[in-house]
Amino acid sequence: MKKWLVPTAVLASIFAAAAPAVAAGRSGPQIPLDGVTITRDCGNPEAGGFVVSGVLSGGFKEITAPDGTIISPSPALKVTLTANGKTLSYVITGVTRSTTTNGLTDVIATGKNLINRPDINPDPDVVVAGLYVTTGNVTFTNGPDGEVVPFSGPGRVTDVCAVLAP
Repeated sequence: MKKWLVPTAVLASIFAAAAPAVAAGRSGPQIPLDGVTITRDCGNPEAGGFVVSGVLSGGFKEITAPDGTIISPSPALKVTLTANGKTLSYVITGVTRSTTTNGLTDVIATGKNLINRPDINPDPDVVVAGLYVTTGNVTFTNGPDGEVVPFSGPGRVTDVCAVLAP
């Protein structure tokens, strides 16, 4: 199964509060994603799970602010996801803001984002692995070994695996 990563697996809308950091940061070139394919296991395929596949179009940038924060705007980015004869299309434009301290990466995502959460979690009572579309302001944390802190904030989180389930 091909692994895929879009900065911290997040693509989001313009983050107005980041504007001063963006102006002061080092901006790389736009990274094109036209035709990039993605896949995600939704559960164990041997136990009735399924695979979501998708195609991206558009691109994103990475801007490093003076404090080390990585800001990733993704204007005009789109994704089409398919599984079980169902198709979802999203415009996932925006910005994510990622800051790493002591091995933990805190992410603030605003606007519409596609987020791929790691499968590793040390707390079996917290289920966060999967593929999600978030809208609005959402935060989460990734650890060095895939440990995660669930989504929080006033934004809305949609479980893509649940929507595309048979």
